[in-house]
Amino acid sequence: MKRSKLVTTVVACALSACCVGAFAACGDNGETDAPHTPVAMDAVKTDIVVCGYEWGPAIPKVIVEFKGDVSGVTKDTFAVSMKSGFNNAKRTVIDAYACDEKGNKATAASKYAAIEMSVKYGEASPFSWDNNSRVNIWAETIPVTVTVNKDRSFNAGDKKYESGDKFAFDVKAANRLVPQTATWEKDTVNYNENGKNITLSRASWAPDGAATDSGKNPLVIWLHGGGEGGTDIDIALLGNEVTGLTADNPTNVQHYFAKDGLKGAYVLAVQSPTMWMDATGEGDYGDSEANSEPTGKPQTSYYTEALWKAITTYVEGNSDIDTDRIYIGGCSNGGYMTMNLAFEHGDYFAAYYPVCQGYMSGNISDEMLGQIKDLNMWFLLSEADNTLKPSKYTLPLFDRLIDAGAQNMHLTYLKNVPGVDDPNPSSGWGTPGFYDGHWSWINAFNDDVKTEMDMSKVNSIDDLKPENCTKAGNMWEWIAAQSKNNG
Repeated sequence: MKRSKLVTTVVACALSACCVGAFAACGDNGETDAPHTPVAMDAVKTDIVVCGYEWGPAIPKVIVEFKGDVSGVTKDTFAVSMKSGFNNAKRTVIDAYACDEKGNKATAASKYAAIEMSVKYGEASPFSWDNNSRVNIWAETIPVTVTVNKDRSFNAGDKKYESGDKFAFDVKAANRLVPQTATWEKDTVNYNENGKNITLSRASWAPDGAATDSGKNPLVIWLHGGGEGGTDIDIALLGNEVTGLTADNPTNVQHYFAKDGLKGAYVLAVQSPTMWMDATGEGDYGDSEANSEPTGKPQTSYYTEALWKAITTYVEGNSDIDTDRIYIGGCSNGGYMTMNLAFEHGDYFAAYYPVCQGYMSGNISDEMLGQIKDLNMWFLLSEADNTLKPSKYTLPLFDRLIDAGAQNMHLTYLKNVPGVDDPNPSSGWGTPGFYDGHWSWINAFNDDVKTEMDMSKVNSIDDLKPENCTKAGNMWEWIAAQSKNNG
């Protein structure tokens, strides 16, 4: 009896399992509804679209090329992961659509699909850091994986792709589109004098209609920081958000110059092969190393004459530039070179805007100080700057200039460096919720320099502090108003 009962039970269980399996395997029409087994998508390649942000470049869009026309793509179709910047991150997709080869939404059948993603500081950077040369370079490869989300599908030609299907591709540096810098005219300048053989990269931007507007237009010059040297000018344009000087950026300063019938200001950026604070051309800071002790001697640059040629040949080649309204500035290394040109060619420029500049006050003699005290200059920096400490660089220099009788010297000294593109940037150093305190160029390109030091509260250098930076003062508005005729 026990044996018979056991057999009966086993048979019953088997029949029950078969019935369940039969119902699970059959649809209403009797066809088998087997789970989808993910496959590799038959795609050709992936390109990246690079844009500039306040912290530097990031990748907000990828373009996947398939072998057939794409249909059925929506913002929920794909998931994207990307190894770039500091991590291997799953990206947040905000839109997806059929597009042309440059990522523009398609108006006809197309084999391309664009996937747009949100960006934040620390992810999706196309840059890598070269420890030997101490500059940013393009990442050699960026692994990108595109996967079809659960319960989603789309078609590419005669193929249907479903949940879990994926395409993995190592994007090379050449597989990039940079629309913001495509509007710049790029060239190189050779300097072969005084035993030097130097080639500088150069890029210029022109406002639409400037050549035919009511008169000659001003020129704004930008000199990059130490990490943006090299031979690819896009590194300099994107490493600092130089697009903030042009109308190609949502937030830009062109409206300060587009007045009295003028269309705006020309913009010129020049790139050093190494760094501006390089005395030998070998990529070594030497006595100019950040926060080293002052030597009491002028800081020299291997590139001063070559840069001067790059600037003057551009001006001479553009008859629409108002030579009474040429403005020069830069950050860190570029701030140093801004000061260097003030000492060398002070009367050429209508105004200077050195940002977190790298010329030590202790290396500037009283005689040198006398050469620049009557210039028009606006300093910008942050108290949280630990790369070029304010107490060694800008604060004592500004204090000495005021004591020497300087009349048109301005100082914006901020507590920290806040953001707009990422209002709460995560940082491995500095104050949480703010960028590295050295990055005060972010304030400049965000048009966020609207206060200056209230000198009525300043009786000594100890009073040069952010708490006294309360006087209304707009740096870009001031710059646009400066002219050698009224300075």
